[in-house]
Amino acid sequence: MSFEYSLDDESYYKHRLGLIVLESDETIEQEFRYILDGTTSIYHSRIPCDKVVTKDNLKKMEEQLPVSTNLLPNISFDVIGYACTSGATFIGSEMISNIIKSQRNCNHVTDPIKAVKAALNKLNCKNIGFVSPYERGVTEGMRSHLEDEGFKIKNILAYEESDDTVVARISEKDTLNAACKVYTRECDAIFISCTNLKTFKIIKEVEQKLKIPVISSNLALTWHMMTLSGNTNKSGPGMLFSS
Repeated sequence: MSFEYSLDDESYYKHRLGLIVLESDETIEQEFRYILDGTTSIYHSRIPCDKVVTKDNLKKMEEQLPVSTNLLPNISFDVIGYACTSGATFIGSEMISNIIKSQRNCNHVTDPIKAVKAALNKLNCKNIGFVSPYERGVTEGMRSHLEDEGFKIKNILAYEESDDTVVARISEKDTLNAACKVYTRECDAIFISCTNLKTFKIIKEVEQKLKIPVISSNLALTWHMMTLSGNTNKSGPGMLFSS
């Protein structure tokens, strides 16, 4: 026996987000769940990547991005995010935006490095302590990018770990200690890079100790995607969401 049904309209969710996640990432989706509420839908796709994080391997993801974007539902998005900080640095935010917009209807495209810069500018922070999980070449490339964008890197602490699957296992306690150790009196913010590095449970504690904002890749990306979509949810950790 058939049963009649009706369809809802696109207003069922007030905000629609898409997220393209590295196949090796075990963290960003979990941290997003701390913040999103029932007004927001999020759709995930995965992008193939080499677990060894080098500049050349990161750039290869540009070739995979159209296919991964097309694995998202064919709907209208408020924002689509490409969730790789180092990848976005070396591919370029403009190139990422052009590729994604060529494949899906979306109002905005962002990525972690673009979001981090937006967050630091919102908080008027220019002097940065930089915590990096990456090997030296990737870390230095990101440092150069941030300095070219007008930020001053006052100190760097790097794990120098090239295996992204290992980065996912780094303890939050060690990241907390690294964020505190990288601090100098010249710093007006701490940036903790990489979407695979767990940070949400330690951000408030580090901020309470240092009395300055702490911006992680996942924190900045969730904040930027929500801001661009018009979502004013303030439930994220730290000074960025409370500002």
